[in-house]
Parts: sequence; structure tokens; C-alpha cells
Amino acid sequence: MMKLKIEEFKIKIPTLNFENTENIEPIEGYIGQERAYDAMLLGLEINQKTHNIFITGPVNTGRRTFARNILSKYTINQKSPKDYIYVYNFKDPMKPKAISLNSGEAIKFKKDLEETIEMSFNALKKGIEGEDFSQKRTQLEQEYINERKKVWEELKVKVEELGFKLQFTSNGAVTVPVYEGKELTDEEYDKLPEEVRNKYEEKTPILRQLMEKNMVKITELDKNYREQLRNLEKYWALFTISSIFEGIIKRYNNSDIVDYLNEIKNDISENFPEILSDENALKYYRKIYSINIIVDNSSTTGAPVVEATDPTYSNLIGKIEYISQMGILKTDFTMIKPGLLHKANGGYLILDAEKVMKNPYVWDALKNALMNQEIKIENLEGKLGLNIVHTLEPDPIPLDIKVILIGEEWMYELLYEYDPDFKKLFNIKVPFDTEIDIDKAEYFAMFVKNIIKENNLKDFTKKAIEELIKYSCRLSGKNNKLSAKFGWLKNIIIEANYISEMYSDTIPYVDANSVKEAIIKHENMFSLYRDKILESIKEGKLILETKGEKIGQINGLTVMDMDSYSFGIPVKITAKVFAAKQSGLIDIQRDSDLSGRIHRKSTMIIENYFYSKYHLDDHMTFSASISFEQVYSMLEGDSASLAEVLALISAISNVPLKQYIAVTGSIDQHGNIQPVGGIIEKVEGFYNVCKIQGFTGSQGVIIPHQNISNLVLNNEIEEAIKDEKFHIYAVKNVDEAIEIMTDKKAREVDDHKDNVNYLVIEGISNLKKTHPKKRFWPWK
Repeated sequence: MMKLKIEEFKIKIPTLNFENTENIEPIEGYIGQERAYDAMLLGLEINQKTHNIFITGPVNTGRRTFARNILSKYTINQKSPKDYIYVYNFKDPMKPKAISLNSGEAIKFKKDLEETIEMSFNALKKGIEGEDFSQKRTQLEQEYINERKKVWEELKVKVEELGFKLQFTSNGAVTVPVYEGKELTDEEYDKLPEEVRNKYEEKTPILRQLMEKNMVKITELDKNYREQLRNLEKYWALFTISSIFEGIIKRYNNSDIVDYLNEIKNDISENFPEILSDENALKYYRKIYSINIIVDNSSTTGAPVVEATDPTYSNLIGKIEYISQMGILKTDFTMIKPGLLHKANGGYLILDAEKVMKNPYVWDALKNALMNQEIKIENLEGKLGLNIVHTLEPDPIPLDIKVILIGEEWMYELLYEYDPDFKKLFNIKVPFDTEIDIDKAEYFAMFVKNIIKENNLKDFTKKAIEELIKYSCRLSGKNNKLSAKFGWLKNIIIEANYISEMYSDTIPYVDANSVKEAIIKHENMFSLYRDKILESIKEGKLILETKGEKIGQINGLTVMDMDSYSFGIPVKITAKVFAAKQSGLIDIQRDSDLSGRIHRKSTMIIENYFYSKYHLDDHMTFSASISFEQVYSMLEGDSASLAEVLALISAISNVPLKQYIAVTGSIDQHGNIQPVGGIIEKVEGFYNVCKIQGFTGSQGVIIPHQNISNLVLNNEIEEAIKDEKFHIYAVKNVDEAIEIMTDKKAREVDDHKDNVNYLVIEGISNLKKTHPKKRFWPWK
């Protein structure tokens, strides 16, 4: 055992070779994440769909910045990926076609196509009003009229040969009987001799057959004329616009683009009369001859890196939008919107793992896209079978992407355990360390320079950097390690700059005092609950004693964990022993279901320690109870087991314990002390209570010797230790703690009558004598 001197746990900051950060260069890359860096590069180099990346580590450690910095350098020399467009499908308008172009060509093609379409429309409009096309159409029309006239003339002759005359009315062609050179009316016809009428009736079937044959000829003529006219118009239109389209076709050496342009050209030639009919038609055809740019890499250098803060189903894979017209929902290929996968295609997509899991269907959509290596745009209502309108089915777009998920370790383990697809897709784990060796302090200063530069802050003095290093060690909980929680450090840096400017905007640098005050103010934001508890102690509502000695009573140390702040509070632990028929340890917290599994395990270890240490058997039995006073919430952990053992030893031996020394530490069955967590909070918690109740110069704490490296105390406590107002003791076993807490030797149980362990045996024997019953069960 030993009482620690400040030199034994004070942070040893490496020599910083600068007076301020003014001439320090910002760090490029990362600090102390070699393992993560190697894993990240491996994942980036393996171009397989099975080797996507998952970066694990706590929040505020700079995981996203780490990924962004590596990718910014890794992707700069990579080839920019293709552009993608959706175009109208002339064969099936509900199935838009996807076409790829070289990087940056989509915008150029859109502009070129718009110009080509306008030039074509203008050429057709001008040409249709021109003399050349008009002459050809007039010639064709005249030929058609002549042929039609000839057919009717031939019919007219044949009709007259049968004794009829052909007349044209509003209802079409009709035949009228002619008798003695005169056209007969119906009345006149009825007055003809019966034999004459019979001759006319005999000719009627022949006449009807002539008329029908003639109508067939006329219909065929009309059909041929319309077809010839369409062919003329189409040929003329193709001839007119072919030279216009020739330039854009040569410009884009892409078979899909060439096919698409030829389809437009043919559609224009077939529909140009309608196209030029009015403005509405022009507007409609301009739309279907346009393109919808889904991916535009014209401003992308290297491979794209896309970060998503809140991925949803629609913004991941894209969506199809609708407009309402007269109460009817309508859509077309121009209303297809891209998603994050489209924008990152050919590059890298950074996603927050927890948000991917929280947003409905995002994880499934991401897995499907990665598994199938394509992006299929389908609205969520369609995927769920809830779609009530006929919608588009766009071509899927090929997917070539590396996804980087960022999450905490528990998220990785959860997915690895319960989702078989996760193991198929995310085989690269990038473990982000939470600690950095303190010998990288120079790099730490360069990190601070990064924050200064990014946020346009004042430069920091060397002393200010040293205070930030101390705070970083405090966050890590180790006096030889810096914390990787760069988000917390960034807040302190910004707040220290604000405090420095508040005092004087003429001082060129942020000094150590500004950093200290920023740390105090920052912690004060979260310490209201701690201060309320300290206030309760001061008012005597929460009963603690930090002076004198008591039998069967000790101050243990606990940590209250809030989401944003942790702090230590002492707790009074009391022990009572008594004779009983059935021996055993009554843990009041355990037996009232106010303790967790680890605490219940520690109670069993205490029982076994007593059984083996003091050789308990049938003749040495007793019962005991332990209580954490004024603790009404769930108790968990084994860090109070040393304090519980000492309280029991005191209660059995009648040797008082010092109330001015608090105890933390876990024990094993042999009585060896094991390290515990929250050492900083526990030491400072007891110090704060001593401060409230008044220092005596003898107060302090006992900690496991393995936790010496975890002592990163605030400046006030360090000064108190230096001035012998407060003390810290490090122990290796229970006996060492006994000697500190009682000022008596512990020694072996049968070594000397004045040692504590002997007094424990004697106390147990005395308990046996107070109960005259024949038989007791051994404490086990």
C-alpha cells in the first residue's frame, strides 16, 4: 500500500516546441488511428460487393471526419463515373429508358438536344410553308383528284349504259333511272308500264355491284393518297431534319444515344403536322423529346463522395413524383428523381448506421441495391402493394458503389449477430480507437490548429494547449492517453475562444485561463443534478459523515451516469452482525430486488472470501446484513465490494473505521483488489463532500493500485493533494485497506491478538456464545 504523491499520477505532457499555434500547420489525416487506417485502406482497395465498410467507435470521436479525409485523398485521382439520364420510351411510355454517358456529357447532351429539336421544328415550319414542299404536295393531290375523277367518269359511262344517270348529293352518289332521255322522279317511275319497270329492276343488282366496286376503288385511292401523302411528308421531314441530327449523332459516340436520336427523328417525321399544329402540341413534343438528368458528374473531380445525415427510403433510391390534373394523378419520365445511391454511384456513400436502421425500409432497400448491384426506383407505396395509380417502371441503373456505415460497436455486433446479409455485404470492420498515446501531443496541437482554421478562431498559447491536453486525458480517463472524442474537444476550443474575446478582443492568443474557464463553464451546463445532491448533503438531507470513526460503517463511492455527464457521489454503507440459527449474508439491496446481476455476484464473492479467509465451519457461524443507506434506485456493479468487506470486518471485530476516508475497489475470492471504473468521478465526488463539510487535513480515498493511471484530477484537487489537505491511497489487497482504515495491523488470523483478522475470529466466536442452540449451519 502507499499514499500517492502528486508526481506519481500527474500528467506528463511531452515537450511542445512552440510558444503558440500561429506557425503550426493543420494536421492532414488522423491522430493515432493506425489500425483503423489500415482496415479502411484494405476495404477501399478490395473492389467487391462483399467488402463494404463499417466504422465502429463512440460518437464525437471524429469517425466521419476520418472517413471523409481518407476518401478525399483516395478518390482524387480516380476516374469520374458516368452520367445517367432517363428518356422517353417511344414503344412503351410507362417504361422510361436509362442511358449512360461519359462523365459531364449529360448537361452538354441536354443542351445540344434542345437546340437540335428547336432547329428541326423551325426547319419544318419554314419548309412546310415553302414552295418546294407545297408543289410536291399539290402535284400529289392533283394526281389523286385526277385518278378519283377518272374512276367516277368510268362509273358514269357504265351507269348510263344501263339506262341510269349518276348524281351526287350531300348523302353521296346516287343513280336515277332515265326514260326516253328524261330523268325520272319517284312518282314518274311508279307510272311507267310494268314491263319497263321490270327491265329497270333487272338492272338494279348490276348497278349496285358497279357502285360497290367503284366505292372500293375510291377507298383504295383515298388510302393510297393518304399513305403517299404521309410518305411524302415523312420523306420530306426526314430529308429536312437529317442534316440537323447528323451533327449531334456524330458528337456522341454512344449506340444507346444514337438509337434514341433516330427514334426522335422518326417520331418527328411521322408527327410533324401535329407538332406544328399549335403551341400546346409544341410544348408536349418538346417535353417528350427532352431528357431527365439523373446523375450529373460535370463538376465531380475523381470519384464522388456523398454523405447522408438522415437517409430515408425515397432519398436513398429515388422516387417518382406526380402532379394532379383535374383530380387525376399523372406522371412521366421527367418526374423521376434521383436518390443518394445515384449521386454516389461510381464512388462512395457515407451513412449513419443507426439512422439507416431507424428509418423504415431503408436497410432493406440498401441491401437489395448492393446485392443486385442495381438501383431500381420504386415508390414505397408500390413496394408495399398500396399503389392505386398506374405508375412508371423505369429501367434499373447499374450500381458500382462502396458504402461506409458509421456506428457504435453495439450496432455492429447486433447486425453481425442477427442479419445474415450483413455478413455478406460488410466484411470490413474499421475499429476506431477512443484513446491516443500522449506522446502524440504535437499532433494534438495540429488538430487544435485545424479547429482554429476551420472556425476562424484565435491561435492558442502553449499553456492553453497543455490545458487542452489535460482535459483530453480527463475525457479518456487515463493520465497517459489522449481522448479521441474530438467533438467534445472542439466545443471546448470554440468556447475558450469566445471567453478570450469576451475578456479582450485585443489579446492575440487564447491563454490557459480561458481554457480552464471554458472547461468549468462547459461542465457546469450538465452538473445541475450533481449540485442538487451536494446541496442535499450540505442541508443534512442526504446523511454522510467525513469526520471521526464508526463501527460497521464506511463511505463507499458510486458514479451517477447521465446521458451527457457522469459524477461521483459517496454512499454510506452499513453492516450489522448477529447470531442466528441459519447463517448467511443478507444483502438488503439484493434481497429487495434493487441490485443487478454483477452486484449479486459480488455478494457471493464476499461470502466466499469470508468463508476461506477466516476458516468458517460448523462451530463458527453467524449472520450479517449490508445496506447501502438512502439508495433507492437499482444498484449495479462490484466496485463497492471492498467497502462492504471492510464494513463487515469492522462490525464483527468491533474495530471502528475512518469515516474521513472513502473506499472503492472490487475484490476476488482471495481478497486481491481489482480495478474499477469511474475513478476520476469517485475521487472528485468525495472531495466535493469533504469541501462542503470542511477539510480536516486527513481526508482521502482508497483506490485499487491498478487505477493509478486513471487519476486525472482537476487543478483544485491536485493542489489540495500537494498541500496535504486531501490524500489518495493505492492498495493491492484487503489487508492493506484494513490497515489504512483502522491504523491497526491486519496480519494473519492467528498471528497476534491485537491484529484485526484475529479480532474478526474472536468476534465470530463471541457471536456463537450468545446463541445457546445445539447446531448451526456454516456460513457459505
